[in-house]
Amino acid sequence: MTDLIIKPQTAPGLPGTEFLLPEVFARSGKRATYRFVEFFAAEIRNINTRLAYYRALTTFFDWLEEFYPGLEIEQINSIVVARYIELHPGSPLTRNQHLSAIRSLFRWLLSGGVVRENPTVEVRGVKHRVKQGKTPILSDEEMVQLLGSIDISHVVGLRDRALIATMFYSFARIGAVLGMDVKDFFHKGKRTWFRLHEKGGKYHEVPVHHKAEEYLDAYIEAAGFGGEKDVPLFQTSPGRGRKLTGKRLQRQEAWAMVKRRALAAGVSTDACNHTFRASGITNFLRNGGSRDNAQRVAAHEDVRTTALYDRRDDTISLDEIERIRL
Repeated sequence: MTDLIIKPQTAPGLPGTEFLLPEVFARSGKRATYRFVEFFAAEIRNINTRLAYYRALTTFFDWLEEFYPGLEIEQINSIVVARYIELHPGSPLTRNQHLSAIRSLFRWLLSGGVVRENPTVEVRGVKHRVKQGKTPILSDEEMVQLLGSIDISHVVGLRDRALIATMFYSFARIGAVLGMDVKDFFHKGKRTWFRLHEKGGKYHEVPVHHKAEEYLDAYIEAAGFGGEKDVPLFQTSPGRGRKLTGKRLQRQEAWAMVKRRALAAGVSTDACNHTFRASGITNFLRNGGSRDNAQRVAAHEDVRTTALYDRRDDTISLDEIERIRL
């Protein structure tokens, strides 16, 4: 790929210090180059989608240079795209995501007059049907063990306990939780609420469970936020230090913390940021909560998405297995 000096300020959310332009666009002139960068900077508003599409498209165009060196952008046709999807070693979900990224980009190039047709129109995705989610969850006992194992004698331990509890009790996405400022944990009437900023610029408010409120209050008091309402609620700490930096905690840092805490607590080390969303929903449903209400709390557009987080039937009991008799 060819280096195109476009700083992150111009194309926000793109990885690295410089934006790498695929060779095929470097050969296609300034209009194609501009339209390619504009696709990420202007068309895709969600940063996570932007990063996922960037990775997918750079993988596709790198593959293109290997198998079709020197190919022009106008020469990319449905056969080329279909071959890439067919040969891709990833899961059906990953292959369909790559196809979606390629399709969206060429739709953008078509509307901008860079290409005359979208070569992905006739390319079908990989059949993929999911009835059950694969996100690892923690049992109720493991959640108690994990939260109880955290050293809360300092602010970082209080932060970690509060972060995990917030995800578990609110069913919130890690991005929504890390995007919260102190003012997004607030009182309304007699209750405390979370204001969660979700995908597509939407936000919704969720009442705070009393245990999460207890953990957040202890953390905020130790952090000394006081009247500072516009600072990040969950902040980074320098190295293994016990102070906060004032900078917003990032996903990878939260993921590393979860892995470290799970290992130290002796619970499943498969746990990840998304684990607590799935664990909280499963616990809620197991204790009599309705799937419709779980959908509303989790801010899922479709109840079928909520169903993927319902893991109550994951475990088949030994008693059931013993029903098999000869």
